Amino acid sequence: MKPQDFAQKEPVFDVFDYFEGSSRAWGIFEDRFGTLRRQFTVDITGTINDGVLTLEEDFVYDDGETDRRVWVISKIGEHTYEGRADDVIGTAAGSQYGNALNWVYDMDLKVGDGTWRVSFNDWMFLQPDGVLVNRARVRKWGLEIGEVTLFFRKPQHVAQAAE
Repeated sequence: MKPQDFAQKEPVFDVFDYFEGSSRAWGIFEDRFGTLRRQFTVDITGTINDGVLTLEEDFVYDDGETDRRVWVISKIGEHTYEGRADDVIGTAAGSQYGNALNWVYDMDLKVGDGTWRVSFNDWMFLQPDGVLVNRARVRKWGLEIGEVTLFFRKPQHVAQAAE
């Protein structure tokens, strides 16, 4: 699957427009056997300054653990982005066409009292009514160890759906 495969799909996913302001996500992590390991919510605040999108992500896991990640994202071409965060190794590379965005990056993922160096192949698909579906395959040493699935909504879309 390539991002270009989605060039004609709508609604078009404008990353900066979607994430500016507040959004919320609900997610799960399943291990490679399909066993649900974690559930979580994420409250996200996006600000744009000088052409750079900063995403402040506050995670709350079902076991009460909390975490925070701050992404700094730049659009570097018509369809390309780069992103950085403290636990991301180097730079995340993003490619967006139509309703899809694909991020590829390595990360030091907290696991218990330690960290694992893992690779993410992260796909986001904007759906009608402002729903953003995110599926990420997670690999360690080239072997898939699990999958993260998230659903994002903007507050104004949540209010409209309730009416």
